[in-house]
Amino acid sequence: MANPETPSSTENKLLKLAIDHVQNVFRGNGIKKENITLISHQIAHHTMNAGTYLELKPIMNERHVPGKIVAGQLTGSRDEAMRAVDQSMRQAASDPAAKAQMTQILLSRNDQGFGLNGLAVPLDFLKKEFTWHEACHVCKGTTKSPCIKCQGRKLETCFKCTGRGLMKCPMCRATGLLQGNKCPRCHAQRYVACDGCRRSGMMPCRTCNALGVMKCQTCAGHGWKTHIMTLQAQALTYFEYDAKSIPKGAADAIEVEAAKIAAEKKIEIKGRIADDKENVLGASYEVSFPYGEVVFGIGKREAKANLFGFHADLVGFPFVLDKILGPSVIALEEAAKNVGDVAQKIQGATRFRLIAQAFIASHRMSVKKTAEQLLKNFDVGLSPGMAEKIAALSDRTSSHITRKPRHIGLVLGLILTAFLDAAYYLLPVRTKIASFLPAPQYDFILDALLVFLGGFITTIIVQMMAAGAMQKALGHLYKNAQKTRPSAKTHGSALWAYIGAGLIAFVMMEIAAQQGGSPYWYEIIRTVIVR
Repeated sequence: MANPETPSSTENKLLKLAIDHVQNVFRGNGIKKENITLISHQIAHHTMNAGTYLELKPIMNERHVPGKIVAGQLTGSRDEAMRAVDQSMRQAASDPAAKAQMTQILLSRNDQGFGLNGLAVPLDFLKKEFTWHEACHVCKGTTKSPCIKCQGRKLETCFKCTGRGLMKCPMCRATGLLQGNKCPRCHAQRYVACDGCRRSGMMPCRTCNALGVMKCQTCAGHGWKTHIMTLQAQALTYFEYDAKSIPKGAADAIEVEAAKIAAEKKIEIKGRIADDKENVLGASYEVSFPYGEVVFGIGKREAKANLFGFHADLVGFPFVLDKILGPSVIALEEAAKNVGDVAQKIQGATRFRLIAQAFIASHRMSVKKTAEQLLKNFDVGLSPGMAEKIAALSDRTSSHITRKPRHIGLVLGLILTAFLDAAYYLLPVRTKIASFLPAPQYDFILDALLVFLGGFITTIIVQMMAAGAMQKALGHLYKNAQKTRPSAKTHGSALWAYIGAGLIAFVMMEIAAQQGGSPYWYEIIRTVIVR
């Protein structure tokens, strides 16, 4: 319901925020500040009721430990522990102190829990442990179990003869001869009776000392194991509000980003425990906010929108910037296709602040991120489609501007890389460096580092050449931004820089191989290929 008695001071403050915001967005975009006026307004104060309610969900984790210990509440069995969990959940849902604590968890958030839907909220204060004991199913409570090695037989396979009963003659080392004569111990048979098992193939089990049993590994010799079930409760949220009691535009905004609106204090929220509904957990809210129609004069155009919230957000503002920038966007499309005087078209288009920001952002961001930044900086009057179009055209046009300089930079970088590689492979530079390595097998690391260095140097040169071209074409955008310097994407040139550096390195290694001085690993590969 609307309240016409909204204080005029608040209304005037909101209107000033709104007009200042519109003037700032359109500043430098073809409309002078004095040509942006407020024609009419009709703002009212609205209130509604809402609630974020909780559904308790128990989460159980079960583990077991050897022996008898007590952690938390002692129960007789797993079924009894589950009944205790259910009882704990019922008590939490009916206990006034627990209900108040759950509500406080919501209200202590920046958004006060307003608008949370389908979110799992942990309730650490409800964490509990339940314990029950069980006789070890392996040793049946005796604390002993059959030896894992001999399975209770008290014997294991002889480790000297591996169960054959014979071992190699230690005197002649299984040759049958000793100084050219028959071995006196094995009589040239090469094998003798095993002295570990006396030819039986078995020996006393070393694991259990020939007892056949050992301390039960499952219960660590306690005869019992303890089951511990941990209850980690959480609450699932669901949000309800009376959408019919407020204007549709405000309801749509709350439906899309209620939590954000609350966190940024765009609406006034008074939260309390949800005691107005029986057997319901969570928080109830009394919500109030300003909302109403405002009409702006933008040059010769009229722009009608709805003012929402205490930050004077403008909802449903028409896409006036799309129309104002239309001719410049057409010029950008022609520049992206290399039609006419490209430099003149770009300079003409970038007289608009929005397009200039798109060019600056496109040098270092993707098209998607550039469009997102434009929509953030120009959040009224600009459509998402137009933002994406301007971002894409700025990126494509920048690519055209830097194409030739990038190619020149790529060639210069690879020429420098070739000189470095020639000095490295054809002079004794590499040999001296490789001598410090612990083994020749590791010298491929030196060659990999050289390829990386060549690609890196070439990429830097490409970026410098591209940035120089951007400075020449768009230097007027940076006159008032001393801390901002043009940077440029490589548009795939970086990949070719590293590919080229790798090819140059292999050519130099082949020349070195012809002179008998190629790397160890390359020589091995070369030998395999030649064969």
